Amino acid sequence: MKTHRRTFSTHTLFLLALGLLVCGGAHPASARQTAPAQGECKVTPAQVSTDDATPAAPDLTTGIRIKVLNGKQAIPRKRFYLLQRSVREGPQPDWSKLPSRAEHFKDASEELRQWLKNCDTLYCPKTEAEYEKGIKEVRELKAAYEAGMKKYKNHDLALRWVTVNFPAKNLRTAYYKHKREWLEQAAGKAGKVTSAMTDEKGEAYFLGVKPGDYFVSNIFPLEAGNVLWDCKVNVPPPVPARLHSVSVDLNYPKAAAAAPAK
Repeated sequence: MKTHRRTFSTHTLFLLALGLLVCGGAHPASARQTAPAQGECKVTPAQVSTDDATPAAPDLTTGIRIKVLNGKQAIPRKRFYLLQRSVREGPQPDWSKLPSRAEHFKDASEELRQWLKNCDTLYCPKTEAEYEKGIKEVRELKAAYEAGMKKYKNHDLALRWVTVNFPAKNLRTAYYKHKREWLEQAAGKAGKVTSAMTDEKGEAYFLGVKPGDYFVSNIFPLEAGNVLWDCKVNVPPPVPARLHSVSVDLNYPKAAAAAPAK
């Protein structure tokens, strides 16, 4: 009997250890399922005098200006959506299926991850000057440039075709495509009106918008801080000689403001 109890105890400990290992291995996936933190919103209608006020009419359109910050740091190259409904109302997006940047770029060098920190695709940089710097600092870009030099024997051509000769084909657009599919599905459920991407100052505009109630959201939480904005905005009629009739300032929640934007 003693031998039986000892065997059972050893077996039980093994199963418990296995269970802890499985749970431990599942922890990162559980973290991705965590509901995102609510970003702060400040809605400010444009100042307009009574004499300049435009009467409401069905065919009038106006604009919304947004500015996205982490404290005083601008958040560039992030897509925001104008929606008919709140992302947090009704069936919410499946946070467990959020595409993970870390997963998609796990085989990339640290230098490449830093170079693409505000980009979802290798084609994000806008100027050749960025690639000129990249081929000196990032081994994957350097390898692509050197491959181009062997083919074309010309610096300008090798630089221009860095993306074509990039060695890791799976890093070009896979994350961008996976993320876009998830976003379009989630945006459709919330009644997507339009979308816009922030510039280097963290600013973007929704234009051609009819007056009424909307929600401004990034839908896809920022990976740094896990922040989701879901801001209700009442859009007033247009203001003469102005692109927008309302501004929306979006900022990190205070608890997450210390996290660097990526």
